Amino acid sequence: MGTQRATTPDEGWVFVAKLEDLREKRIVVVTAGRARVAVVADADRVFAVDNRCPHMGFPLDRGSVEDGILTCHWHQARFDLASGCTFDLFADDVATHDTKVEEGVVYVSTRARRERDAAYHEERLRRGIEQNVPLVQAKSLLGLLEVDAFDRVVAETGRYAAQNITGFSEGMVRLTCVANLRDSLSLETKYQALFYAVRRIAEEASGSVPRRKRDALDTDQHDLVTLRRWLSQWVRTRHADATERTLLTALEHLGSDALADLLYGAAAERLFANTGHLFDFSNKALELSRYLGPDGARSLLPLLTLSLTRVRGEEENTSWHHPVELVEPLRSLEDELPTLLAGDGNASEFDDAELVDVLLGDDPMAILGALRDALADAAAPERLAARVAYCAALRMARFATSNEVTDWFNVQHTLNFTAAVHRAVQRCPSPKVVRAIFHGAIAVYMDRFLNVPPARLPAERSGADALPTDAPELLHALLETLDQRSKLDAAPALVSKYLRGGHSFAGLIDTLTLATVREDVDFHSLQNLEAAVSLCSAFKGGLEVEHIMVGVVRGLAAQCPTRRAGQQTARIALRLHRGDSVYEEGARPE
Repeated sequence: MGTQRATTPDEGWVFVAKLEDLREKRIVVVTAGRARVAVVADADRVFAVDNRCPHMGFPLDRGSVEDGILTCHWHQARFDLASGCTFDLFADDVATHDTKVEEGVVYVSTRARRERDAAYHEERLRRGIEQNVPLVQAKSLLGLLEVDAFDRVVAETGRYAAQNITGFSEGMVRLTCVANLRDSLSLETKYQALFYAVRRIAEEASGSVPRRKRDALDTDQHDLVTLRRWLSQWVRTRHADATERTLLTALEHLGSDALADLLYGAAAERLFANTGHLFDFSNKALELSRYLGPDGARSLLPLLTLSLTRVRGEEENTSWHHPVELVEPLRSLEDELPTLLAGDGNASEFDDAELVDVLLGDDPMAILGALRDALADAAAPERLAARVAYCAALRMARFATSNEVTDWFNVQHTLNFTAAVHRAVQRCPSPKVVRAIFHGAIAVYMDRFLNVPPARLPAERSGADALPTDAPELLHALLETLDQRSKLDAAPALVSKYLRGGHSFAGLIDTLTLATVREDVDFHSLQNLEAAVSLCSAFKGGLEVEHIMVGVVRGLAAQCPTRRAGQQTARIALRLHRGDSVYEEGARPE
């Protein structure tokens, strides 16, 4: 084995060695174009592969060759010398170069056989997802982002998920959140965030079973009113086949807004179903479908069928019946909504601060009554939905550290649900959708004991003067703080100082997204962040924005730091992409 200085006999080829010398050495390494290439003599054939092991960059010339197979000695990955394909899928395939022998002299091409363009990386990304190999996924994402193919990644990954996963899944929610946050994200954060979503989709697809295909009803004679009535019946009676066929019929014949109205209404049939996940998943499915093109909704919405028909609502649980009966008043209000929404009251008399005080109180009948009266006075449903979601965020900001860590899920679920309802009501303020505002308000009420005693907001604490004022310093300090366990007060103080300093909101979101996706946590924290960004737009930079973001970062800080195993893979792929050395010289295997 050895390294030979290259010379150029003609354009596109470099000198390697005399054939007899190569056979004696077995492997010679040369620089061919921008790559270091290992040229291998095995039996009577000559091969050339990139000398960096695609797994973690170990020099392949330090490996061994036997029977046309090159073995890397660091992790024992084996490669077919003729094609570069690996026998060990964790390692990825290695790039190959053509060789030629002229007058007893070996030359190698300066170009790899396969150009690594966008089509190559897209194909490799799909293969990495199919084979569930995170390193291949990460390397492919880097190649695609380098050519500004973010939308293609979202679209192709979303289509793959729709074809290979039985229901609308956590991975699809992650992907939708990342897509929705993209305008605030730097290139590095886009990479880390997409990897966080893609690797989860690959895990889900590897264990999923194929879905049975169903068809729409063979008619165009049914309007929104009829389809809504039927879908409500099927959801309540848990009839999955009928639910899916009705959804498919709606997809064939309804416009996008009418379709959204139908789906949101179905998701609100049960009260706070599946702790709010059903409504948020329905919203995410509609949002993700926009990235998948004309057939996006057709491929994604049927994935909601099992959730629509199988999950439990709070009307089936004791806590919404006892010690206070909440279900009956909620159902009665649903019957009133068509009349309330048709009213002509005076919305100018509506007091936001007063409503927030009531929503955070301990009288559920007063809460429902305040929302009912506001609608009767012609307050915009969107405005009410925003205030309910703001109160959900305040529950997070005031979350008492005396609670169990798992209690964070309660307040996270409520924020995700109420923010999804806010978005739904913005688009479809119909009675079947608006009723979810009341469900969210009761969920906020049920979380009230998690604020006993209420945590103080950053503005109620001292010490802000000692914090940096420069935006980069604040963001750096925020990441460092989240490197330490349970900094539930320090991280919010930095967020508060940043926002009060008038710094870029997008910069904060970029940092918090990176801080979220680098952790080995499930999708709730990213859901919370994406929900908060959407909700903040309703308040246009007011004090509410600070409270919302303080709540989100407190929830994140409660889980940080984790082992960050996923980020380790992403960083290895990034270093390989840049050409950095990953292995340590002093620790190379013999």
